[in-house]
Amino acid sequence: MKSKALLIAAAALAAGVMSSQAQSSVYSQNIVGYVNIPETAGGFSLEAPPLDLDGTGTNNTLSTLYPAPTIGDNVYVYSTSLSEFVVYQYLKKTTGVPPHQTTVTNWYDPNANIVNSELGIINPGQGVFYNAAANETNTYVGNVLLGNGTVTNNYVPSANGFNLVSSILPISGGLETSLNYIPSIGDNVYIYTNNQYAVYQYLKKTTGVPPHQTTVTNWYDPNANIDQPIIQVGQGFFLNPAVTPIWTQSTTNL
Repeated sequence: MKSKALLIAAAALAAGVMSSQAQSSVYSQNIVGYVNIPETAGGFSLEAPPLDLDGTGTNNTLSTLYPAPTIGDNVYVYSTSLSEFVVYQYLKKTTGVPPHQTTVTNWYDPNANIVNSELGIINPGQGVFYNAAANETNTYVGNVLLGNGTVTNNYVPSANGFNLVSSILPISGGLETSLNYIPSIGDNVYIYTNNQYAVYQYLKKTTGVPPHQTTVTNWYDPNANIDQPIIQVGQGFFLNPAVTPIWTQSTTNL
């Protein structure tokens, strides 16, 4: 029931057009650069910060990730402890009585408080839903996290849990072959596209009649064809693992 409630809640967000493909990316020899993510007015994109503010992997606030939002923009961060989304809104608020009024435009948390540095942290490896009030392009700027040759995703959920995750590194390709996620039988990956989810499953399937049977363990797409999930730069996705995973990516070949 918990997973069903989660999927219903997540599906309720899919009321607009998804646009989470990285439009362009440029990196210098210092592996510092930017990634552009287009946002569609009224739509939801399942995206993720592919770069880090200061190389620590811990200080990416809403203000640094989204430096030029439109009033009315919303960010939906999934809370594994609450099993629901926490919504942050970019609003223009006026308080006080004339002539002593104060107008503040900022990110606000669900309690209508201005988001401070301790809240609204979204780091590489974590995915979010972004709901734009106007057509806009967000530019993620920062550093590629290099670690000591590897980086480990701390946002992967425990066995049978759900979380919005992403590649820590700004690379694209097959989840297993390019992004080095090691699957377990029973893993599920939910890719949000065209206002719906495409579910990829890692399964062990046996076909044929004895003694001419064939057993294949692989990723299967929604049409039951062998096809692993392809993740783009700056794209988030739901991960529902059968066994608590350790997702480590190598940075030595960047």
